[in-house]
Amino acid sequence: MKPICLETQILNKYKTKIFRELIKLVWNENLDNIDDIPKNILENVKKESIQDVDENTIINLIRVILGLNPLESNGDTRLKDMIYESMNLDKVDMPIISIIDDACKYCDNTKYECLIKNKHINCNKQSTCSACGECISKCKLGAISDKIEFIPIINILKNKKNPVYVILAPAFTGQFGEDVSSGILRGALKSIGFKDMIEVALAADILTVIEAYHYYDHIQNNNKDYFITSCCCPVWVSLIKSKFPEIASNISSSVSPMIACGRIIKSLNPAAKVVFIGPCIAKKKEAISEGLKGAVDFVLTFQELDEIFKALDVDLLHIKEDNRLESSYCGRIYAKSGGVSKSIEVALKEIDEYIKFNPISFQGSKECIKGLEKLINKEIDATFIEGMGCKGGCIGGPKKLISLEKGIKYMDKHLQESELKTPFDNLNVAQFLLEIGIKKIEDLGDKNQDKIQQIFKRNIEK
Repeated sequence: MKPICLETQILNKYKTKIFRELIKLVWNENLDNIDDIPKNILENVKKESIQDVDENTIINLIRVILGLNPLESNGDTRLKDMIYESMNLDKVDMPIISIIDDACKYCDNTKYECLIKNKHINCNKQSTCSACGECISKCKLGAISDKIEFIPIINILKNKKNPVYVILAPAFTGQFGEDVSSGILRGALKSIGFKDMIEVALAADILTVIEAYHYYDHIQNNNKDYFITSCCCPVWVSLIKSKFPEIASNISSSVSPMIACGRIIKSLNPAAKVVFIGPCIAKKKEAISEGLKGAVDFVLTFQELDEIFKALDVDLLHIKEDNRLESSYCGRIYAKSGGVSKSIEVALKEIDEYIKFNPISFQGSKECIKGLEKLINKEIDATFIEGMGCKGGCIGGPKKLISLEKGIKYMDKHLQESELKTPFDNLNVAQFLLEIGIKKIEDLGDKNQDKIQQIFKRNIEK
């Protein structure tokens, strides 16, 4: 048996090609010859001198692209049937990260340590897997992959029964090109059938105030030494709950900006479908987690959206901008490590400018673990603890399109251009809070609704 060339991550290479081809065929409702795709892919693989890849490997790769689980045994492998199954999904199920076991036999295990065979990962242990995606990058074969959730969205866009809203992560800036603004992305998404696009940074503005009140109550009323923010990284929260449960009670009860944004949209339009787009794999798991599911229906990554635009011939340079001012500096900076801390500090000054606030932030899973160990051992003197699973924060996410260095550069420019400096300057926040009503703010994880309303009313009247 000739081993696959591991340096190329050959399955990931074909994952991209197959995904783009499936988008075109499903979008154009051209499914007559779709069952030929696995055979055609196999022929291309063999041309690259990879002789022994079998059809089951390709079929299971396609199933992951369709948002389905790999087949554990021989079943119906007609691609058309699988596509119809995918198109009728109302959600993608666990596990988000799948292993194509059939491919493992082609791996040259003499050169690389295998995370699967050495029991370092177990995709079936959903309680401990944060879906951070680190295992995907370490599999030299490309046999570990996160499910793609776009094919089910096509069906919803086509039947037009439900309006579909995109909520866009704050880390978008610069990802699709230096001159591609949120207005261009909104226009592009509308051009393929989405009802509208809302920046998650708007929800981050709202969560800034909520988190500030949580911190205030935690420090003042519970006599606790420190407060752990829950915004906005699911990897961070999962890490604490699985490895450091003794300090989990110090985590804020608020939801992430992604969940908050989805809940706000659905409170205003219960028929709406919500699709989150960002650089993160873990958000796919967060969206279907117990206690959070229902706010966001599907999650796409920046890399997947880039392929969608290419497949559908969407030229971002020729899209008319659909601009509107939605977020403040505080909401936008959530994309950077340490950004939540800076935002909360601003909001706290509106509540009590004399309250003690001594923040510390960690970035990357290794630094987060070391930092939490020091926290437990009382080696850190901080009152506000922030962590993000990726270096640099969300702009360093596993499905980003540009380097972290470029991401920081474009984000800093985006922040400098902010017309609104705080959530209290953002009339969009006040309008959303008024429209969803005081009781609905509780869905975002807060019990200080009346106080929050008073602060915004005071700032509006200034």
